[in-house]
Amino acid sequence: MSLASWNGRAVPAEDVRIAPDDAGFLHGDGLFETLRVDRGRTQHVGPHLDRLLAGLRRVEIEIPEDRETLEEAVTAVAHAAPRPTARLRITVTRGVGGIPTRLVTAAPYHPPEESQYQEGVAALLLPDLRIDARSPLAGLKSLCWQVNRLALLRAERAGAFEALLLNERGHLAEGARSNLLVVLDGEIFTPPLNDGCLPGTVRQRLLDQGAIAEHSLVPEDLERTQEILLTNSLIGVLPVGRLEGRRISAGAVARRLRDAAA
Repeated sequence: MSLASWNGRAVPAEDVRIAPDDAGFLHGDGLFETLRVDRGRTQHVGPHLDRLLAGLRRVEIEIPEDRETLEEAVTAVAHAAPRPTARLRITVTRGVGGIPTRLVTAAPYHPPEESQYQEGVAALLLPDLRIDARSPLAGLKSLCWQVNRLALLRAERAGAFEALLLNERGHLAEGARSNLLVVLDGEIFTPPLNDGCLPGTVRQRLLDQGAIAEHSLVPEDLERTQEILLTNSLIGVLPVGRLEGRRISAGAVARRLRDAAA
């Protein structure tokens, strides 16, 4: 039986009930975070809580828990999570009657195969589904995630792992569920935050190490890139081996960054 933390209480996941008038259910009014759990343990929890709490301040949702209490809830749910690997999710909504809903859950997760890290996965560019870098929700892991979900559905129907998205100015922003890295002339670039991408935790670790740099990118850069890489907390660093059927090298850069991001 899976354990959940629901509004400050540890309960069996099967006992969680969300009110039909919860603002998250009705309006997508809330934020979430996703972490990977390996054999009951999470890594890099701090940056996820930093991002969540900063985002909640931006959307003016005030929760009763302090940071330490949230981390304790994450640790407890992670310890009881399915083995060997699970996806842990923290969800906070505006709730009902001014009382936010807080939920931490875990579910089994099947990471990419090792062959996909060696050979790369398929991706496609969806220029008609745009990220609005001017939106007040830009850079937030908002429950209003419908554009990303639609992009993923289209990618999966085409046999691809990820969809790459542009912003309103035609710059590359991110993947539907990942940050984007592009290798150009031996340097590794990721779109800057003002192009609308999520401030990913793996992305930030690589920036802090000086392994990558921010630079605005356009679709034409995908035609001359040496490698394309995807990052998030579940996959780490995963190379793209095919972009809309065109073969792309999945070489040494991907292996080096995978180790750096661990």
